[in-house]
Amino acid sequence: MSYYNLGELGFPEDTPLGRLDYDRMLRDKLARAREKMRQYGLGSIVCMTDINVAYCTNIPPIFPAAGAIGGNRYALLPIEGEPVGFEECNTAFVLKQCLPNIRIEYSIPGSGGPHLASAREAQEFLTKEWAEQIASILREYKLDKEKVGIDVNSPPLIEALKKAGLDVTPDGGKALLEARMIKTPVELQCIRALATVIDGVFATLAKTLRAGVTEKEIYAKCISYAIEQGITPYGGFIVSGPHTWPKDNTRPFSGRRIRPGEVVYADFFNFSFNGYKSCYYRTFFVGKAPKELRETNERVYNWLKEAEKKVKPGNTTRDIVESWPDEDYLWSEKPPFIRTEKDKLSTFWMNMGHGIGLGLYEPPFFWRPVALKWPQKLEANMAIALETLDCTPDAKAGVRIEDMIIVTESGHEVISKWPAEEITEVPLY
Repeated sequence: MSYYNLGELGFPEDTPLGRLDYDRMLRDKLARAREKMRQYGLGSIVCMTDINVAYCTNIPPIFPAAGAIGGNRYALLPIEGEPVGFEECNTAFVLKQCLPNIRIEYSIPGSGGPHLASAREAQEFLTKEWAEQIASILREYKLDKEKVGIDVNSPPLIEALKKAGLDVTPDGGKALLEARMIKTPVELQCIRALATVIDGVFATLAKTLRAGVTEKEIYAKCISYAIEQGITPYGGFIVSGPHTWPKDNTRPFSGRRIRPGEVVYADFFNFSFNGYKSCYYRTFFVGKAPKELRETNERVYNWLKEAEKKVKPGNTTRDIVESWPDEDYLWSEKPPFIRTEKDKLSTFWMNMGHGIGLGLYEPPFFWRPVALKWPQKLEANMAIALETLDCTPDAKAGVRIEDMIIVTESGHEVISKWPAEEITEVPLY
């Protein structure tokens, strides 16, 4: 699995975006991870989260249902030498055939579903064996006397590693989060490829959205298209009519039938290509959009574009959010009724921004109440998403727009291409 042909996603194979070089991807990620390990004084990191396992080994992130089980997949990243990936025996056997640049071992569930569902005596035995397995490999690598990071602050796992004679710190998670903040060239290829497919998902939505169609019918068509293009959908929302303000976050879609003269917006977040995540919003209208809705869209769009002008290396998240209106000014007299400083802390899914990568939310993460006081610095090769929103004056409909953006050496590149300057109008039939 050294190369992946992106030609089917619209990138000619003989262009820089045409092929993903997995070998280079791993080399570049390991260089970043090990730079951070040295800063934290770590000789190794035990990775228990699927995101960090993928980052350190190129093992493809597991699908959510299996990932939620936990404990069957983990990794060990040494400061030098081959990373070690651990998996249940069937998957491990397959991974040995397709990942020649890392070492694969059979896993022992020292935590997670198979561990927790076992008898207490079995749990104690499994955790001890898991810790000894890690310690044994570190002795082999001559790193057992060095500080060992772990990316979860789990007292049972940390205690087991200490009993195995290791000096353990939870700083492993901090080191890898900081490493993942700046994307490598091949990681950026993945994110660009993903945005290209999401453009097509919005085209599918536009062709499907008509009066009388249900939210779940639209969602099904969009998910089907994404899967056909090689994308794994882990999330997304289709929201219509009165549920567009305040946004109904209790479900990804409903059986509600969409009527003429209604707003629909979609958030294709957490769609995944090679584990890299999307976050990309657009708003639609069935029929001819009324004046107050077009004006709301214009206002929300201008907020986004003003913020995007500030996206460049050296600027901070404060520079991005300071032009946005205050939350209580916007919504103190209409839902969601933001009236106090404490209420503002709950607006982290309103006008906001966040890093994207193997995790949906990676540094920097910012909204006004936090970024104005504690800004984070922007650096080249960050990938971020920026979202702005507001409701019509009567608070009966909402508009949301979100772009996916790469911070470049000289500024930024918006990689989400579906039009947003005007609300997308679709015919009634």
